[in-house]
Amino acid sequence: MSKTQKTLLLVLMAASMVALNADTQVMAPMLVTIEAEFGVDDSAVGAMMALFTVVGAVVSLLWGYFADKASRKKLFVFSVALGEIPCALTALAPSWEIFFALRILTGIGVGAAFPLVFSILGDIYDENERPMASAILTTAFGLGAIVGPVLGGFVGQVSGWRLPFVLAAVPNVPLLLAFWFLVPEPRAAASEEATRELVEAGILYPKHIRVKDYARLGRVPTNVYLFIQGIAGTIPWGAFFFLNKFLETAKGFSIGQATAVYMVFGAGMVVGNLAGGKLGELVFRRSPKNLPLFCGVTTFLGCFGTLAVVTLKGSIPLLSAAGFLAAFFAAMTGPNMRTMLLDVNPPEDRGPIFSIFNLTDSLGTGLGRWVAGMLSVAVGLSGALAISASFWVICGVVLVLAARIFPGDISVLKERMAQAAREMRAAR
Repeated sequence: MSKTQKTLLLVLMAASMVALNADTQVMAPMLVTIEAEFGVDDSAVGAMMALFTVVGAVVSLLWGYFADKASRKKLFVFSVALGEIPCALTALAPSWEIFFALRILTGIGVGAAFPLVFSILGDIYDENERPMASAILTTAFGLGAIVGPVLGGFVGQVSGWRLPFVLAAVPNVPLLLAFWFLVPEPRAAASEEATRELVEAGILYPKHIRVKDYARLGRVPTNVYLFIQGIAGTIPWGAFFFLNKFLETAKGFSIGQATAVYMVFGAGMVVGNLAGGKLGELVFRRSPKNLPLFCGVTTFLGCFGTLAVVTLKGSIPLLSAAGFLAAFFAAMTGPNMRTMLLDVNPPEDRGPIFSIFNLTDSLGTGLGRWVAGMLSVAVGLSGALAISASFWVICGVVLVLAARIFPGDISVLKERMAQAAREMRAAR
């Protein structure tokens, strides 16, 4: 691809992910209203959002497998449409059961898109470009987490809870049309140093994933470490689904004030993603070993900042500033985790590895939402959020330990790609 085509593809994927991820958070500011209308409590909502995440992640395993078998361009368009149509139809839900089912269908679309975008990213950007490109995609997820609550908190306050679901879904209609007509099909291994010129010469990368090959994914030590930290590290993010309600009920804010503070928290996450990608790029160029260490430190800082927000008694400006810093440091880890996965897995494994990573992340997020919902009923939202945030300590420890094995896994991948290049030349 030309530089213009690569940029266009990244921009369209990022914009679609903003809209799609807005779907996941659009109901957060309207929880009190929705729970009252359907006669449910936080535990029911927590269970629904856990299934929303986990079912989508399980389906993404199938999408991850076909990312190496079928057109990723077509799979991406289909998966986003699969998420947005039920999201728009949620506005018509007459009962909790139908609302529940439509939310799960939206979760399937969200989960299916995740392994595709990072599989595509790995094939159009090389190892030096990936941290920033990954940060842009990860930032798109964060922006979606802001746009959704803005729609729910401000539009929902005026028009009721139904309209925001439609507004969250509509932007992806023109975005998907543009993606379909303007974006070329990405080619496998086009960004790897050993195979780039061969792919540009029209020689197809010969490797493909088979079901039995999934076992080898677990034999890459970096994969295992990142799976473990993914489960622990996403539990707090899952619990933040209840942050708006916490600000309303525990801090005494109005819906508008709570949404404004949430937006500042989200802004910290967005800036942290971008800063994390840029700093991660610099750290990686200096020494690959330093990247997991960098992520471990920022995760610890995010944990302590979040605990301060939960326990802090103060004004809206003070809570907003503390929330911004907490989210800023916590979010730095995300784009670099995805970069590390790209750096230790060959092209045919990237769709599958990101589908599994999405599953472990989703298990953590879903578990976080479920546990936070249950703990909210048992000990209150303040205790629920504090307990959930403490899981970042586990995440940070695992990341620090990963520093000793990450460089070796990069070397193994480079040798595998060199062997693949030799096979491609022999097959000319």
